[in-house]
Amino acid sequence: MKTFVAATRYEEIMNRSFLKHFKEIKFEHINKKYFKHNLKNDFHLIVIPLEKKNNFMLELRKWNVIKTFSISWENKEYCKRVFDKTFTKNIIVFLVEDPKPKYEAINNVYSKIFINKKNKELNEKICNNFKNFYITSNPKEFIEKFLLIFGFNSLKFSDINELKLIKLKPLNIPLGTLGWKSFNEFIFFANISCDWIVLRNFEFLPLNFFSNDKDIDILCRDKENFISKLNLKKRSWGISSYQTNIENKKIPVDLRFIGDGYFDKLWQDNILKNKIYQNQLVPRPSNLDYFYSLIYHCKLQKRQVKNIYSDRLYQLNKKLSIKNFNKSFIFDDVITSILLSKFLNKYKYVITEPIDINVKINKRFYKIIKNFENNIFIPQPPLLIRFILLLPFPLREFIVKIKDNVKSKIK
Repeated sequence: MKTFVAATRYEEIMNRSFLKHFKEIKFEHINKKYFKHNLKNDFHLIVIPLEKKNNFMLELRKWNVIKTFSISWENKEYCKRVFDKTFTKNIIVFLVEDPKPKYEAINNVYSKIFINKKNKELNEKICNNFKNFYITSNPKEFIEKFLLIFGFNSLKFSDINELKLIKLKPLNIPLGTLGWKSFNEFIFFANISCDWIVLRNFEFLPLNFFSNDKDIDILCRDKENFISKLNLKKRSWGISSYQTNIENKKIPVDLRFIGDGYFDKLWQDNILKNKIYQNQLVPRPSNLDYFYSLIYHCKLQKRQVKNIYSDRLYQLNKKLSIKNFNKSFIFDDVITSILLSKFLNKYKYVITEPIDINVKINKRFYKIIKNFENNIFIPQPPLLIRFILLLPFPLREFIVKIKDNVKSKIK
Protein backbone atom coordinates (compact mmCIF):
# COMPACT_ATOMS: atom_id res chain seq x y z
CA MET A 1 0.00 0.00 0.00
CA LYS A 2 2.82 2.39 0.87
CA THR A 3 4.44 1.83 -2.54
CA PHE A 4 1.18 2.47 -4.38
CA VAL A 5 0.55 5.75 -2.52
CA ALA A 6 4.10 6.94 -3.19
CA ALA A 7 3.75 6.02 -6.87
CA THR A 8 0.44 7.82 -7.31
CA ARG A 9 1.68 10.93 -5.52
CA TYR A 10 4.87 10.86 -7.54
CA GLU A 11 3.01 10.63 -10.87
CA GLU A 12 0.76 13.59 -10.08
CA ILE A 13 3.41 15.96 -8.75
CA MET A 14 6.21 15.01 -11.14
CA ASN A 15 4.16 15.58 -14.26
CA ARG A 16 2.56 18.81 -13.11
CA SER A 17 5.46 20.58 -11.40
CA PHE A 18 8.47 19.58 -13.47
CA LEU A 19 7.25 18.96 -17.00
CA LYS A 20 4.74 21.79 -17.41
CA HIS A 21 6.26 24.48 -15.20
CA PHE A 22 10.02 23.98 -15.36
CA LYS A 23 10.43 27.39 -17.03
CA GLU A 24 8.66 29.03 -14.08
CA ILE A 25 10.95 27.74 -11.34
CA LYS A 26 11.65 30.65 -8.99
CA PHE A 27 13.69 30.92 -5.81
CA GLU A 28 12.52 33.06 -2.91
CA HIS A 29 14.25 33.93 0.36
CA ILE A 30 13.62 31.84 3.47
CA ASN A 31 16.05 34.05 5.37
CA LYS A 32 19.17 36.08 4.59
CA LYS A 33 21.13 33.03 3.46
CA TYR A 34 18.74 30.35 2.22
CA PHE A 35 16.11 30.13 -0.49
CA LYS A 36 13.18 27.90 -1.37
CA HIS A 37 11.67 27.23 -4.81
CA ASN A 38 8.04 27.49 -5.84
CA LEU A 39 7.64 23.79 -6.67
CA LYS A 40 5.72 21.53 -4.31
CA ASN A 41 8.43 18.87 -4.06
CA ASP A 42 12.19 18.59 -4.28
CA PHE A 43 13.22 15.47 -6.22
CA HIS A 44 16.82 14.37 -6.80
CA LEU A 45 18.87 11.58 -8.31
CA ILE A 46 21.80 10.01 -6.46
CA VAL A 47 24.21 7.83 -8.46
CA ILE A 48 26.90 5.50 -7.07
CA PRO A 49 28.76 2.38 -8.27
CA LEU A 50 26.78 -0.76 -7.46
CA GLU A 51 29.59 -2.17 -5.29
CA LYS A 52 29.40 0.90 -3.01
CA LYS A 53 25.69 0.44 -2.22
CA ASN A 54 26.19 -0.95 1.30
CA ASN A 55 28.55 1.88 2.21
CA PHE A 56 25.86 4.38 1.36
CA MET A 57 22.82 3.04 3.23
CA LEU A 58 23.27 5.28 6.30
CA GLU A 59 23.23 8.41 4.16
CA LEU A 60 19.94 7.37 2.55
CA ARG A 61 18.11 7.66 5.88
CA LYS A 62 18.13 11.44 5.45
CA TRP A 63 16.07 11.15 2.27
CA ASN A 64 12.66 9.87 1.22
CA VAL A 65 13.75 7.10 -1.19
CA ILE A 66 11.06 6.68 -3.86
CA LYS A 67 12.69 3.97 -5.97
CA THR A 68 16.06 2.38 -6.76
CA PHE A 69 17.32 1.46 -10.23
CA SER A 70 20.26 -0.61 -11.48
CA ILE A 71 21.87 0.50 -14.76
CA SER A 72 24.46 -1.33 -16.84
CA TRP A 73 25.34 0.81 -19.83
CA GLU A 74 27.92 -0.94 -22.03
CA ASN A 75 29.56 2.28 -23.22
CA LYS A 76 31.31 4.33 -20.51
CA GLU A 77 30.79 7.46 -22.60
CA TYR A 78 27.06 7.25 -21.81
CA CYS A 79 27.68 7.95 -18.12
CA LYS A 80 30.13 10.69 -18.99
CA ARG A 81 27.52 12.44 -21.14
CA VAL A 82 24.77 12.13 -18.53
CA PHE A 83 26.72 12.76 -15.30
CA ASP A 84 29.85 14.56 -16.58
CA LYS A 85 32.03 11.83 -15.05
CA THR A 86 33.04 8.23 -15.76
CA PHE A 87 31.54 5.38 -13.75
CA THR A 88 32.15 1.63 -13.71
CA LYS A 89 29.80 -0.45 -15.87
CA ASN A 90 27.25 -1.19 -13.11
CA ILE A 91 25.73 1.77 -11.28
CA ILE A 92 22.79 2.25 -8.95
CA VAL A 93 20.46 5.26 -9.17
CA PHE A 94 18.31 6.40 -6.24
CA LEU A 95 15.25 8.52 -6.97
CA VAL A 96 14.81 10.52 -3.76
CA GLU A 97 12.91 13.45 -2.30
CA ASP A 98 14.18 16.05 0.14
CA PRO A 99 11.23 16.89 2.45
CA LYS A 100 12.79 20.11 3.77
CA PRO A 101 15.12 21.57 1.14
CA LYS A 102 17.15 24.72 1.60
CA TYR A 103 18.95 26.35 -1.30
CA GLU A 104 22.04 28.52 -1.50
CA ALA A 105 22.94 30.88 -4.33
CA ILE A 106 26.33 30.09 -5.80
CA ASN A 107 28.81 32.97 -5.28
CA ASN A 108 26.23 35.43 -3.88
CA VAL A 109 22.52 36.06 -3.47
CA TYR A 110 22.32 37.60 -6.96
CA SER A 111 23.44 34.39 -8.68
CA LYS A 112 20.93 32.60 -10.91
CA ILE A 113 22.39 29.21 -9.97
CA PHE A 114 21.10 27.58 -6.81
CA ILE A 115 22.21 24.40 -5.06
CA ASN A 116 20.50 22.35 -2.38
CA LYS A 117 22.41 22.69 0.91
CA LYS A 118 22.00 19.01 1.82
CA ASN A 119 23.13 17.90 -1.64
CA LYS A 120 26.21 20.10 -1.46
CA GLU A 121 27.22 18.73 1.96
CA LEU A 122 26.64 15.12 0.87
CA ASN A 123 28.64 15.62 -2.31
CA GLU A 124 31.59 17.04 -0.38
CA LYS A 125 31.45 14.27 2.23
CA ILE A 126 31.16 11.34 -0.18
CA CYS A 127 33.72 12.61 -2.66
CA ASN A 128 36.32 12.47 0.10
CA ASN A 129 35.83 8.69 0.24
CA PHE A 130 35.41 7.79 -3.43
CA LYS A 131 35.34 9.73 -6.68
CA ASN A 132 32.50 7.96 -8.47
CA PHE A 133 29.51 9.72 -6.97
CA TYR A 134 26.88 12.05 -8.39
CA ILE A 135 23.87 13.93 -7.05
CA THR A 136 21.64 16.50 -8.75
CA SER A 137 21.85 19.97 -7.23
CA ASN A 138 18.52 21.62 -8.12
CA PRO A 139 15.16 20.99 -9.89
CA LYS A 140 16.35 21.90 -13.38
CA GLU A 141 19.36 19.61 -13.13
CA PHE A 142 17.10 16.84 -11.84
CA ILE A 143 14.66 17.04 -14.74
CA GLU A 144 17.54 17.09 -17.24
CA LYS A 145 19.16 13.94 -15.81
CA PHE A 146 15.80 12.25 -15.30
CA LEU A 147 14.92 12.66 -18.98
CA LEU A 148 18.36 11.47 -20.13
CA ILE A 149 17.99 8.30 -18.05
CA PHE A 150 14.28 7.49 -18.44
CA GLY A 151 13.15 9.36 -21.55
CA PHE A 152 10.14 11.57 -22.24
CA ASN A 153 7.58 8.76 -21.89
CA SER A 154 8.49 8.51 -18.21
CA LEU A 155 6.74 11.83 -17.56
CA LYS A 156 3.36 10.73 -18.86
CA PHE A 157 2.17 8.69 -15.90
CA SER A 158 -0.84 10.89 -15.24
CA ASP A 159 -1.99 10.42 -18.84
CA ILE A 160 -1.95 6.58 -18.75
CA ASN A 161 -4.01 5.27 -15.85
CA GLU A 162 -2.83 1.66 -15.99
CA LEU A 163 0.85 2.62 -16.00
CA LYS A 164 2.26 2.76 -12.47
CA LEU A 165 5.60 3.82 -11.10
CA ILE A 166 6.67 0.21 -10.84
CA LYS A 167 6.96 0.18 -14.65
CA LEU A 168 9.44 3.07 -14.71
CA LYS A 169 12.67 1.69 -16.16
CA PRO A 170 15.91 3.25 -17.41
CA LEU A 171 16.51 3.45 -21.14
CA ASN A 172 19.00 1.04 -22.70
CA ILE A 173 20.97 4.08 -23.85
CA PRO A 174 20.62 7.74 -22.71
CA LEU A 175 18.05 9.94 -24.42
CA GLY A 176 19.32 11.49 -27.65
CA THR A 177 22.28 9.13 -28.06
CA LEU A 178 21.11 7.95 -31.49
CA GLY A 179 19.22 11.14 -32.29
CA TRP A 180 15.88 12.73 -31.50
CA LYS A 181 12.42 11.48 -32.38
CA SER A 182 11.13 14.93 -33.28
CA PHE A 183 11.92 18.65 -33.23
CA ASN A 184 9.61 18.89 -30.23
CA GLU A 185 11.85 16.50 -28.31
CA PHE A 186 15.09 18.19 -29.41
CA ILE A 187 13.83 21.71 -28.55
CA PHE A 188 12.22 20.72 -25.26
CA PHE A 189 15.38 19.06 -24.00
CA ALA A 190 17.55 21.97 -25.20
CA ASN A 191 15.28 24.34 -23.24
CA ILE A 192 15.81 22.32 -20.07
CA SER A 193 19.57 21.89 -20.35
CA CYS A 194 20.89 24.99 -22.19
CA ASP A 195 20.59 28.74 -22.61
CA TRP A 196 19.99 29.09 -26.35
CA ILE A 197 17.81 30.43 -29.15
CA VAL A 198 17.03 29.77 -32.80
CA LEU A 199 18.32 32.90 -34.58
CA ARG A 200 16.31 32.67 -37.81
CA ASN A 201 13.49 30.72 -39.47
CA PHE A 202 12.05 29.63 -36.14
CA GLU A 203 8.67 30.41 -37.74
CA PHE A 204 8.72 26.90 -39.23
CA LEU A 205 9.44 25.10 -35.96
CA PRO A 206 8.64 22.67 -34.52
CA LEU A 207 6.29 21.15 -37.12
CA ASN A 208 7.10 22.56 -40.59
CA PHE A 209 10.89 22.50 -40.79
CA PHE A 210 11.58 19.95 -43.53
CA SER A 211 9.55 21.64 -46.25
CA ASN A 212 10.89 25.14 -45.46
CA ASP A 213 14.52 24.99 -44.32
CA LYS A 214 17.71 22.95 -44.53
CA ASP A 215 19.62 23.86 -41.37
CA ILE A 216 19.12 25.40 -37.92
CA ASP A 217 20.89 28.64 -36.96
CA ILE A 218 21.50 28.54 -33.21
CA LEU A 219 23.04 30.95 -30.70
CA CYS A 220 23.96 29.47 -27.32
CA ARG A 221 25.68 30.71 -24.19
CA ASP A 222 28.02 27.73 -23.77
CA LYS A 223 29.11 25.93 -26.94
CA GLU A 224 30.63 22.83 -25.32
CA ASN A 225 27.62 22.39 -23.03
CA PHE A 226 25.19 22.56 -25.97
CA ILE A 227 27.23 20.08 -28.03
CA SER A 228 27.38 17.61 -25.15
CA LYS A 229 23.76 17.86 -23.97
CA LEU A 230 22.24 17.69 -27.47
CA ASN A 231 24.81 15.17 -28.68
CA LEU A 232 25.82 17.16 -31.77
CA LYS A 233 28.35 15.74 -34.23
CA LYS A 234 31.01 17.82 -35.99
CA ARG A 235 30.80 18.38 -39.71
CA SER A 236 34.01 18.48 -41.71
CA TRP A 237 34.20 22.25 -42.34
CA GLY A 238 34.02 25.40 -40.20
CA ILE A 239 34.20 25.75 -36.45
CA SER A 240 30.44 26.29 -36.25
CA SER A 241 29.35 23.40 -38.49
CA TYR A 242 27.61 20.56 -36.64
CA GLN A 243 24.75 18.20 -37.24
CA THR A 244 22.12 16.33 -35.29
CA ASN A 245 19.77 13.47 -36.12
CA ILE A 246 16.04 14.30 -35.95
CA GLU A 247 13.32 11.98 -37.26
CA ASN A 248 16.12 9.79 -38.69
CA LYS A 249 17.37 12.66 -40.85
CA LYS A 250 20.68 14.48 -40.58
CA ILE A 251 20.00 18.14 -39.79
CA PRO A 252 22.88 20.62 -40.24
CA VAL A 253 23.35 23.01 -37.31
CA ASP A 254 25.21 26.33 -37.48
CA LEU A 255 26.18 26.78 -33.84
CA ARG A 256 27.05 30.32 -32.75
CA PHE A 257 28.13 31.17 -29.22
CA ILE A 258 28.92 34.19 -27.07
CA GLY A 259 32.30 35.63 -27.97
CA ASP A 260 32.60 34.07 -31.46
CA GLY A 261 32.30 37.45 -33.22
CA TYR A 262 29.18 36.47 -35.14
CA PHE A 263 27.55 39.44 -33.41
CA ASP A 264 28.94 41.82 -30.80
CA LYS A 265 29.48 39.90 -27.53
CA LEU A 266 27.29 42.26 -25.48
CA TRP A 267 24.55 42.01 -28.09
CA GLN A 268 24.73 38.20 -28.05
CA ASP A 269 24.33 38.25 -24.27
CA ASN A 270 21.32 40.56 -24.50
CA ILE A 271 19.74 38.52 -27.29
CA LEU A 272 19.77 35.50 -24.98
CA LYS A 273 18.52 37.49 -21.99
CA ASN A 274 15.66 39.04 -23.98
CA LYS A 275 14.51 35.87 -25.75
CA ILE A 276 10.84 35.03 -26.19
CA TYR A 277 9.14 31.80 -27.28
CA GLN A 278 7.57 30.91 -30.63
CA ASN A 279 4.58 28.58 -30.23
CA GLN A 280 5.34 28.59 -26.48
CA LEU A 281 8.27 26.24 -27.16
CA VAL A 282 10.91 27.56 -29.56
CA PRO A 283 13.25 30.19 -28.02
CA ARG A 284 13.78 33.10 -30.41
CA PRO A 285 15.06 36.70 -30.33
CA SER A 286 12.72 39.48 -29.24
CA ASN A 287 11.16 41.36 -32.16
CA LEU A 288 13.64 44.22 -31.71
CA ASP A 289 16.71 41.94 -31.67
CA TYR A 290 15.29 39.86 -34.50
CA PHE A 291 14.69 42.91 -36.69
CA TYR A 292 18.21 44.31 -36.35
CA SER A 293 20.07 40.98 -36.24
CA LEU A 294 18.30 39.99 -39.45
CA ILE A 295 19.34 43.27 -41.11
CA TYR A 296 22.90 42.70 -39.82
CA HIS A 297 22.88 39.16 -41.25
CA CYS A 298 21.35 40.12 -44.60
CA LYS A 299 23.55 43.15 -45.26
CA LEU A 300 26.86 42.51 -43.49
CA GLN A 301 27.14 38.71 -43.66
CA LYS A 302 25.53 38.12 -47.06
CA ARG A 303 25.86 39.66 -50.52
CA GLN A 304 22.23 39.08 -51.47
CA VAL A 305 19.02 39.34 -49.47
CA LYS A 306 16.56 36.45 -49.60
CA ASN A 307 13.07 37.46 -50.64
CA ILE A 308 11.57 35.76 -47.59
CA TYR A 309 13.61 38.08 -45.34
CA SER A 310 12.35 41.14 -47.17
CA ASP A 311 8.75 40.35 -46.28
CA ARG A 312 9.67 39.29 -42.75
CA LEU A 313 11.53 42.54 -42.05
CA TYR A 314 8.67 44.57 -43.46
CA GLN A 315 6.22 42.86 -41.08
CA LEU A 316 8.61 43.31 -38.13
CA ASN A 317 8.99 46.99 -38.91
CA LYS A 318 5.21 47.41 -38.83
CA LYS A 319 5.03 45.69 -35.44
CA LEU A 320 7.82 47.82 -34.01
CA SER A 321 6.63 51.05 -35.68
CA ILE A 322 10.20 52.08 -36.39
CA LYS A 323 9.57 54.00 -39.63
CA ASN A 324 7.19 54.00 -42.58
CA PHE A 325 9.31 51.87 -44.91
CA ASN A 326 8.10 50.12 -48.03
CA LYS A 327 8.61 46.39 -48.57
CA SER A 328 11.86 46.84 -50.45
CA PHE A 329 13.69 48.95 -47.84
CA ILE A 330 16.11 46.12 -47.02
CA PHE A 331 17.60 46.42 -50.55
CA ASP A 332 18.56 50.07 -49.99
CA ASP A 333 22.11 50.18 -48.59
CA VAL A 334 21.90 53.78 -47.36
CA ILE A 335 18.60 53.33 -45.49
CA THR A 336 19.70 50.07 -43.86
CA SER A 337 23.17 51.36 -42.97
CA ILE A 338 21.71 54.41 -41.20
CA LEU A 339 19.07 52.27 -39.49
CA LEU A 340 21.53 49.64 -38.30
CA SER A 341 24.25 52.09 -37.25
CA LYS A 342 21.79 54.04 -35.07
CA PHE A 343 20.78 50.84 -33.32
CA LEU A 344 24.38 49.71 -32.79
CA ASN A 345 25.44 53.13 -31.51
CA LYS A 346 22.48 53.41 -29.15
CA TYR A 347 23.28 50.14 -27.38
CA LYS A 348 27.08 50.46 -27.63
CA TYR A 349 27.36 47.44 -29.93
CA VAL A 350 30.13 47.22 -32.53
CA ILE A 351 30.61 45.40 -35.82
CA THR A 352 32.78 42.36 -35.12
CA GLU A 353 34.85 39.97 -37.19
CA PRO A 354 33.61 36.36 -36.84
CA ILE A 355 36.20 33.74 -35.89
CA ASP A 356 34.37 31.42 -38.30
CA ILE A 357 36.17 32.13 -41.58
CA ASN A 358 33.16 30.82 -43.50
CA VAL A 359 31.17 33.90 -42.44
CA LYS A 360 32.24 36.59 -44.89
CA ILE A 361 31.90 40.32 -44.32
CA ASN A 362 30.18 42.22 -47.14
CA LYS A 363 32.94 44.79 -47.67
CA ARG A 364 30.83 47.06 -49.88
CA PHE A 365 28.12 47.47 -47.23
CA TYR A 366 30.73 47.64 -44.46
CA LYS A 367 32.31 50.73 -46.08
CA ILE A 368 28.90 52.42 -46.26
CA ILE A 369 27.89 51.73 -42.65
CA LYS A 370 31.29 52.86 -41.32
CA ASN A 371 30.40 56.37 -42.50
CA PHE A 372 27.51 56.44 -40.04
CA GLU A 373 28.96 54.44 -37.17
CA ASN A 374 29.49 56.46 -33.98
CA ASN A 375 28.21 59.66 -35.62
CA ILE A 376 25.09 59.82 -33.47
CA PHE A 377 24.93 63.03 -31.43
CA ILE A 378 25.52 62.44 -27.74
CA PRO A 379 24.55 65.37 -25.47
CA GLN A 380 27.48 66.84 -23.55
CA PRO A 381 27.24 67.73 -19.84
CA PRO A 382 27.15 71.44 -18.92
CA LEU A 383 30.42 73.39 -19.25
CA LEU A 384 30.83 73.78 -15.44
CA ILE A 385 30.49 70.02 -14.90
CA ARG A 386 33.03 69.31 -17.63
CA PHE A 387 35.45 71.79 -16.01
CA ILE A 388 35.01 70.18 -12.56
CA LEU A 389 35.67 66.72 -13.99
CA LEU A 390 39.07 67.94 -15.23
CA LEU A 391 40.14 68.95 -11.71
CA PRO A 392 42.12 66.65 -9.36
CA PHE A 393 39.84 64.48 -7.24
CA PRO A 394 40.59 66.16 -3.81
CA LEU A 395 39.76 69.59 -5.29
CA ARG A 396 36.59 68.19 -6.90
CA GLU A 397 35.49 66.73 -3.57
CA PHE A 398 36.13 70.07 -1.81
CA ILE A 399 34.02 72.00 -4.38
CA VAL A 400 31.15 69.51 -4.05
CA LYS A 401 31.18 69.90 -0.22
CA ILE A 402 31.04 73.69 -0.50
CA LYS A 403 28.16 73.38 -2.96
CA ASP A 404 26.25 71.06 -0.59
CA ASN A 405 26.81 73.41 2.38
CA VAL A 406 25.51 76.40 0.40
CA LYS A 407 22.40 74.42 -0.57
CA SER A 408 21.72 73.37 3.03
CA LYS A 409 21.99 76.98 4.29
CA ILE A 410 19.59 78.22 1.62
CA LYS A 411 17.03 75.59 2.70
